Amino acid sequence: MKTKFSRFTLSILIASMFAIAVTTLAGCSLLKKYQAAKILIKTKMEYKDLTFDSVVIDPPILELVEKGLSGFIPNPDAIKLVKDLSQGIINSELGHANFDVFLNAKNTAKDTLWINNFKIELKFDTLITIPLTLKDSMVLAPGDNDMHLNAAFPLDMRIFKLNQVTYYGIGGFLDVSLSAGGESVSQDFEIKRDVDSEEVKKLEDLVRDKLMKMLVEKWLGKIGKFIIK
Repeated sequence: MKTKFSRFTLSILIASMFAIAVTTLAGCSLLKKYQAAKILIKTKMEYKDLTFDSVVIDPPILELVEKGLSGFIPNPDAIKLVKDLSQGIINSELGHANFDVFLNAKNTAKDTLWINNFKIELKFDTLITIPLTLKDSMVLAPGDNDMHLNAAFPLDMRIFKLNQVTYYGIGGFLDVSLSAGGESVSQDFEIKRDVDSEEVKKLEDLVRDKLMKMLVEKWLGKIGKFIIK
């Protein structure tokens, strides 16, 4: 009887210790999530700037123009593409224009937050909404944190309507934790930045000039007679 009682008592003791350990770990996990959420709520997201970076032409389009216009007899499809583009017409997507977006995340706490996941989108007014990708650090240290993001704007007719944009809208969510790979908490945010016509017109002109140099200007001398028809 004594031996059975001792084994039973030992089993209860082990089970109790295990339960206490699980409860303690769960409590620590909840505390960390609470601390991360408290810091994230106080973290302020601010818009800083949006700039033009580059134009990337899809390889098949480049090949059509390069090969189609370098021979003795120009390719009619290549002529049409260059002619339309010289007149500000894009009938199908040619590639994409890269824009750099800069935000500031001000962490007012003394702890660093790790970004485990995020989904952020950029709205050019009602013209288009495109996803943003994070190009730099995945941590939010105490103080000001510069966030560098990239937006790929499709090169279609909407690129020539940038001058109609009156605001940028940036919004989405961040999943963060107090340690790398730790349990995450999520926070939504939204920023709206009004822009003047000169600012967006400058962006449009930069993209247009780059397209002209890459796909039009080189061939004007050769196919000029086709362009003016």
